[in-house]
Amino acid sequence: MAAVAKNKSEGMLGKIAGVFRARKTKPTAKSGASKMASTPSGVQKSQSKAVVRWPASRLNVIEKLWGLGYTTPGGADFVKLLLPMLGLDEKKSLLLLGAGLGGICETISEETGVWITAYEPEKELAKMGQESMKRAGLQRKAPIRFDSMEALKLKPKSFDAMMAFDAIHSVKDKKALFTSISEGLRLDGEMLFISYVLPDTKPHSQKVQIWSRHQSLPTHLWPQEAMLAMLNGCNLDVRPPDDITQEFRIKVLKAWMDFLSAMKKDELLAIAADLVGECERWADLITAIDCGELKVMKYHCIKLPDQRKSVNELMAKA
Repeated sequence: MAAVAKNKSEGMLGKIAGVFRARKTKPTAKSGASKMASTPSGVQKSQSKAVVRWPASRLNVIEKLWGLGYTTPGGADFVKLLLPMLGLDEKKSLLLLGAGLGGICETISEETGVWITAYEPEKELAKMGQESMKRAGLQRKAPIRFDSMEALKLKPKSFDAMMAFDAIHSVKDKKALFTSISEGLRLDGEMLFISYVLPDTKPHSQKVQIWSRHQSLPTHLWPQEAMLAMLNGCNLDVRPPDDITQEFRIKVLKAWMDFLSAMKKDELLAIAADLVGECERWADLITAIDCGELKVMKYHCIKLPDQRKSVNELMAKA
């Protein structure tokens, strides 16, 4: 698949957002006045306090982009592509971080039959994910629980594998999290996860800060070398990380192009408000990526027994 030219990607999403932003900010004087007159100031204040990050209107756009039950790029196809690396089956157990709306759980369960314990750091998504599992009949086989993952407690040696999507970058104490995960894995258990990282130790650039401000949860980005060092200190055989930044970038842009090409003009105008918000969020990500200030990495690690040394440690001593 040919990648969309870098110098056009930001402009493409930016123009889309600009067009629909202009459409949604053109209320008539009559309609604007009627809204102001019909809403008492006290009601406005109370409504402003009730922040809903994932309203149905936004999810309508998101699931059209990434797939039913998904809130992140790649959808079911991306999850299926990763699963062979872990050799999961109905006799094994999986720890899943970043369960979202539950689409990931459904895909993994359908493909492997593995028993899943899933956590989601956003309360709204966790609640909706729980309902999805009930509808799918997976509330026992793949329950989703809310947890910020800042102090995640896991039963020692209770999982054969761990996967994480769109979750690690929002955890502040990553060392504590991965120590807990490592202790929760059985011998030779595997970790496979995707995470946003910084390319170096420089302070966050303005473009990364703009992207971060639009995320539903606060971001705690680590430099890629710091992430690697932390993993190597958690009794893991850490395989060379895979930089999937450009692959991820292509998934984002292709999803947007497919989505827009499949929608009619009146359909797009009907969802303009939520379309603008999502478009701006992903345009900010593409901008940070194309400036070389944000990376997307795939990590694969294997749990070691206490006495065994990792490949990296053996090579360092050679």
